[in-house]
Amino acid sequence: MAARSEFVRAAKEEGDKQGATAIGKFRKPSLAAWALNLLARKARPDLQRLENLGVALRDAHGRFDGETLRELSKQRHQVIRALVSEVRSLASGEGQKLSESVLRDIETVFAAALADPAVTEVLLAGTLSATNDLTLPQAWPESPEPVVDEVGLRREQRAERRRQEIGRARADAQHTAEVRDRAQSALSQAEQKAERAARQIADLTAELERVRATEQEATNEVREARTVFRTAEKAAERARRHLETLE
Repeated sequence: MAARSEFVRAAKEEGDKQGATAIGKFRKPSLAAWALNLLARKARPDLQRLENLGVALRDAHGRFDGETLRELSKQRHQVIRALVSEVRSLASGEGQKLSESVLRDIETVFAAALADPAVTEVLLAGTLSATNDLTLPQAWPESPEPVVDEVGLRREQRAERRRQEIGRARADAQHTAEVRDRAQSALSQAEQKAERAARQIADLTAELERVRATEQEATNEVREARTVFRTAEKAAERARRHLETLE
């Protein structure tokens, strides 16, 4: 502010009233803005790394690349912590001790810069007077979990459906295999039963043939015995009549 007053005085001495008025309107920067301007002047490459990380984060966010977002999220916290430490060190070198509240404001600005490239451009210019207009209600999500990886989600859904189909197919295959085994066992038992029945039929058939042969033999014997009986009966009748004649 002392330098601003000196420039105003010099402009007036040179007769540049308009310039003196413009210089006099420059606002006194807040301590956070001053520290950030100091960082832009003395550690510009660090801010450029923040800029590059912001580009990568926004690109991954736009592509719903959850895996890349998780990796970049780790870098995000590391970069912001490193920048906050650098700001504290630079301010200390200039004789200024930054409070925790100022450091939190500065950290919020870094988070906003990751989400909005316009904020990064303002930071790199190194002409801040305040930081309130640079912070965003939600500069960047703390975790990539809220980001839906649509491609990965659909892939996982297809994989889950595939796993379910395979599970059902395995269950069906196991069930049909069990049914087949039971049917095979029943078939084997039926075949054995049929074989026993066939043997019984063969045995009964053979026995029937033997019985028929015995029956035929007995029938022949009956026929012969009847013939003999009739012959004997006739002979007996003749003998009886002959006897009656003699008496």
